[in-house]
Amino acid sequence: MRYVCVFAHPDDEMRCLGTLLRLHEAGHEIAFVTLTAGDKGLPFHPPDQQAKAAEIRAVEMRSVAAEFDAGYVCLDREDGFAFEDAQLRRDMITVLRQLRAEVVFTHWTTDYNPDHALTAKLVTDGALLAPLASFAPGTAPLPAAPRIWYVDPGPGHCFEATHFVAYSPVHADRKAALIRRHRSQMEVMRELSGEDYADHLLEYDRVTGRRLMAGPAEAFRPCLTERRIPWPSDLPGRLG
Repeated sequence: MRYVCVFAHPDDEMRCLGTLLRLHEAGHEIAFVTLTAGDKGLPFHPPDQQAKAAEIRAVEMRSVAAEFDAGYVCLDREDGFAFEDAQLRRDMITVLRQLRAEVVFTHWTTDYNPDHALTAKLVTDGALLAPLASFAPGTAPLPAAPRIWYVDPGPGHCFEATHFVAYSPVHADRKAALIRRHRSQMEVMRELSGEDYADHLLEYDRVTGRRLMAGPAEAFRPCLTERRIPWPSDLPGRLG
């Protein structure tokens, strides 16, 4: 199976890394796409360092992707100022086709960040059009619309999970190590909250896992829009 993670910024994949680790172990193919390069992602650094943010974050994202033997594609929109237009829709259709997407992980449709919400809409719309040859000619259409799972955005965004993927202590250690590959963002999070994303997300995933009477877990909701509805079997099952 070919899974494509389509998010707004490098590091947004961190909320489903435990699931991705399990899918990779099972032999599935994974790819990463971001709408932006995260060029505004060093807000507390001097201006000369901010100018390098996109380059820094691309290196970090490629390091994470390499752990999954995965490719990384950036659609190169401006961080915080991405808007849908005809070209961006074509780009989304094209990248889903080029990566032969069967299942897509993306943002929930309501989110604190406008780039996240836009990405969710682009994925939902692009998935419908990717199998239709009359749209975005130049790349071969997909045999079927990719199925979509929305990733838990955290509290406060009207997200009630319906599906859960538990992961092991070994996965927890690997997830934390991968998150910390986004070193620039760990520094930002520590400035904001006094802790890094890896510690924060492990505690969040532990709370999620308690709903299952299990260890840490990640949460998802299926897209319920016609022709993009995923199967529960697209997600890893119970740990052995």
